Amino acid sequence: MNFDIFIFIIAFGSLCLLIYIFLKIRDQGIIEKNENSKFEKKFNDISEELREVGKELISVTTPINNLNRFLGGKVDPGRLGEWNLESIVKDIMPDGSFKFQYKINPKTDDKVDCAVLNAEGIYVPIDSKFYAGLNNNYQQSNNEADRKKVLRDLKNAIKNDATDISEKYILQNTTTNYAVLYIASERLLDLVDLIDDGKLRQEIFSNRKILIQGPNSLAALLDNVRAGHHYLKLNETAEKVAEIVRDIQKEFSNFDNSTAKTLKKLDLATKDVEALQTRINVLGRKLNKGVDDLEDSEEPK
Repeated sequence: MNFDIFIFIIAFGSLCLLIYIFLKIRDQGIIEKNENSKFEKKFNDISEELREVGKELISVTTPINNLNRFLGGKVDPGRLGEWNLESIVKDIMPDGSFKFQYKINPKTDDKVDCAVLNAEGIYVPIDSKFYAGLNNNYQQSNNEADRKKVLRDLKNAIKNDATDISEKYILQNTTTNYAVLYIASERLLDLVDLIDDGKLRQEIFSNRKILIQGPNSLAALLDNVRAGHHYLKLNETAEKVAEIVRDIQKEFSNFDNSTAKTLKKLDLATKDVEALQTRINVLGRKLNKGVDDLEDSEEPK
């Protein structure tokens, strides 16, 4: 009997152990399933983040490629100068006061890089040049003779460009009597100032009516042009205000005249009323006297 109980206890214990093992395996399966779900979600999140990074990399690719092409010599350096010029003009001038790649002379197909409209309603032509190669040559020169040769080449290039800009873009009654040769580098401008002891810029302006400007000096020039637009707008506003004031003054003068005439008429009317009142008073006294006389004549003697 005791042996049967022992066997039962062993069997029952084995059954409980099997149930425990089954439940443990099931719970482990659930945990693994949850872990797999979490892992799959995490993987999807990471994949989405990678896709977003890919999109951002694509958006950055274009400017990087442009820069690589420029550094590799595949982009015209002048284009870099044009980008710089556009940035300065857009930053300073009000909308509608400038045009890029503008055909100033309708008789030719020449287009100036930028035409800025001043307060007088005429254009200031601005053409960008970028002498990157000459600047590099100067920086890499090992002796004074090579540096002088680079400065001579730069001088000739600037003179040729100044003549070209003057002939193409200065047009009577359409543009200012000067144009701007824009050099998009202060370092290049420093080289220009080394030519002929700094006299080249004055010579170019005197002989060809071309201002040589760098980023800083061009910004100052454009700021003056913008100020002209501001003062013109103020003058236009002041003229409108003055016109309104003149109209009000005219109407007030008319009103004042009308008031004076009205007062005069009222004064005459008042005098007429007073004269009428006087006659009424005289007539009243006569009527009263007549009544008194009638009463006196009717009394018995």
